[in-house]
Amino acid sequence: MLNLDSLAQLKSLKTQINDDIQAALKEGVVRGSQGRFGFVGTDEGQQFFLTPDEMAKVFPGDRIQFSETTDDKGKTQAVVEKLLNSDFKTFTGRFQKRGKAQFVEPDIAMLNNWLYLPPDVCKDINDDDWITCEVTRHPFPKGKSQAKVVSRIGQLTDAGFERSYVLEKYQISHEWPDTMNSELAQLAEENIPAMAQSREDLTELPFVTIDNEHTRDMDDALYAIATDTGFQLQVAIADPSAWFGMNTCLDQEAARRSNSLYFPGRSLPMLPPELSNGLCSLLPNQKRLALVATLQIDSKGHIEKYDFKQALICSQGKLNYQQVSDYIAGSQEVLDEKLHGNVNTLHTVTSLLNEYRHQNNLVMEDRPDYYMNVGDNGKVQNIIKADRNQAQKLVEEAMLAANLCCARFLNDIGSGIFIQHAGFRTERLGDIKTIIKDQGIEFEGELNSAQGYKELIQELNKNRPELPIKSLFSRFLTRSEFSDNAQAHAGMGFDCYTTFTSPIRKYSDLVIHRIINAHLNEQKSPEVTQQLIENLQTGLLEGRNAVNQAEFWLKLQYLNSQENKEYAGTISQVNPGGFMVQLDDFGMDGFVDMRKSKPKSTFNKAYLTHKNEKASYQLDQPVKVKVKLIDLMKRKLELEVI
Repeated sequence: MLNLDSLAQLKSLKTQINDDIQAALKEGVVRGSQGRFGFVGTDEGQQFFLTPDEMAKVFPGDRIQFSETTDDKGKTQAVVEKLLNSDFKTFTGRFQKRGKAQFVEPDIAMLNNWLYLPPDVCKDINDDDWITCEVTRHPFPKGKSQAKVVSRIGQLTDAGFERSYVLEKYQISHEWPDTMNSELAQLAEENIPAMAQSREDLTELPFVTIDNEHTRDMDDALYAIATDTGFQLQVAIADPSAWFGMNTCLDQEAARRSNSLYFPGRSLPMLPPELSNGLCSLLPNQKRLALVATLQIDSKGHIEKYDFKQALICSQGKLNYQQVSDYIAGSQEVLDEKLHGNVNTLHTVTSLLNEYRHQNNLVMEDRPDYYMNVGDNGKVQNIIKADRNQAQKLVEEAMLAANLCCARFLNDIGSGIFIQHAGFRTERLGDIKTIIKDQGIEFEGELNSAQGYKELIQELNKNRPELPIKSLFSRFLTRSEFSDNAQAHAGMGFDCYTTFTSPIRKYSDLVIHRIINAHLNEQKSPEVTQQLIENLQTGLLEGRNAVNQAEFWLKLQYLNSQENKEYAGTISQVNPGGFMVQLDDFGMDGFVDMRKSKPKSTFNKAYLTHKNEKASYQLDQPVKVKVKLIDLMKRKLELEVI
């Protein structure tokens, strides 16, 4: 029997061993992969491999404690020791039956393990049903996860399924709350005269709206005249902030939705139709409350000064892009004669603005638009490719100018929401320097500044290198982001930028209207918090992802129905595994896998190229491809080069 001293020593030794084990443990966040393996990254930036068996114990995003071990080849691996936190609770996926057991295959990027569903939670659920589920048992420590069915969403063949599914997946609000009804009931057309008493009356000016033919939520109208020194351009923007205040039910729902989402066949508006298509829409021959930016522009397209005012306007024409484009091309009869003068001046002044941007800022190259005609069954009937016409460019130029002035105005008053774009990603600066040296590009500016990026692109515009260097550099850029302070927008070459021209469709623009109106009325401005900025950024990305996913799913089904399986395309992205090709007729991307190409290809990280003895592939290169695989369930399109 051990005496007391021996027991004390043993206890101390055990404590010391436990302390040593704890000291050796690391913490990190789990990241999945395309396969069943994964990784865990520490706060210090270290990455450790998780084998499929270890990955089966966790979900992507989990925070864990782990130890290190080595395999029989001497490679370091992580072993999951403790689950610290998991935010993975509710998700969407596809119901799968294997023998007598049933599972859900999560529709989560980088999560490739299925979750078991007990029989009693699968009533009325059929194979290939898409469902919403809730995790009932985390896989740690035995790798046996379990879930329950919360609701059935539907099947891919259902009309409108793609829209319904992504709304559920991204938890996007799509039902109008009953609490809004009492607020909406108080809003009426006859209230406008009283609401406009303190506003400037501009109803005699022949403003016009220029949109798609079927647009109903029209939030901008334009009017321009020649002056002694150049031109005056007035951009009138619908002012929904006049109709409801902060923290009302209408405001809270708009904030939740964040943006109007334009799904093929059926949109999801940010504001209820009574406002978006009625009281706020700049309908022809209807008096509407607006926030008007007045820009004084010289004969060279330089904006000399600007101001903002609250106004009452009355659009005198609902024009569509095709009408205005045909008129600019010489078809006088397509427009009412009383509108000719305004449209002529608008075309002249926006052409000058565009010329000024080409000389002093940066202009994106035009890309075609793709329109999907959706039938009664909710599926795509055909896809129409359309190049951007003169009318679209006219409107875009006016909006860019007004938004630039708005950003400068907000910067002057010291409050606002801005869109910043820093330029190149830091980790790509070495590759960019290599390319500049290799190609003999004359540039000595600062690569890690917005001004430096602008100077570099302007140099490329002057000399036009043979390789697609501009496209290459565009892949090395950061994303634009919302900010509460004015910073440069590298991609446009502007000193600052924001948008206020779509308050019916974007909550960020609506908040900016409130800030400007508060300043004009000498009232307290709404506070722009970091939480608001984060919410706007999240709402923008999730809304964009939802629309893109629904569109791609619909296009994939349409492509699957086509008899022809060979298409012309253009290389749009390149990575170590292969490259993406955008099909020229449909505007959708498919992947060409180069990992098993024969002969083996070599990937150039700086120039984003794949080369072997037979061929070379680079950005913007036209290629002929054929469909290798269409997986409708996994939304996957694989192509191969002919």
